[in-house]
Amino acid sequence: MKKLFLVTLILAMFTVGVFAIDKGDFPTGSWIDENWNGEWFFSVESIQLKDSVTGEVIFNFTDDVISNFKLTPSTKGLELKFDCEQTNRSYTFKKPLTLSTDLELTVEPMGTDVVYTTNIKFKK
Repeated sequence: MKKLFLVTLILAMFTVGVFAIDKGDFPTGSWIDENWNGEWFFSVESIQLKDSVTGEVIFNFTDDVISNFKLTPSTKGLELKFDCEQTNRSYTFKKPLTLSTDLELTVEPMGTDVVYTTNIKFKK
């Protein structure tokens, strides 16, 4: 009976981990990409890309449209990475261990060598 309970518990934890965006200690709020008028909004349930001028949602990155979601702490900071087949891109956000509220954004279109990297500023 104990083994059955343990197996059920492990399967339940695995299922929750697969189907939920868990950003852990990654900060929530909005960051502005001034090069593209993009506003990256991080909440508990999703990550959104909005037009920073109009507020229109450009894309809603929810757990059903992203894959390979990883949150990796290191001695350099915290890195959040995921792929999105619908946008055909991989996204990486790095929060360095500094007092700065900026994030480093890297966007890599799948199937090309083109990489876009910029610092995005916290929206006050």
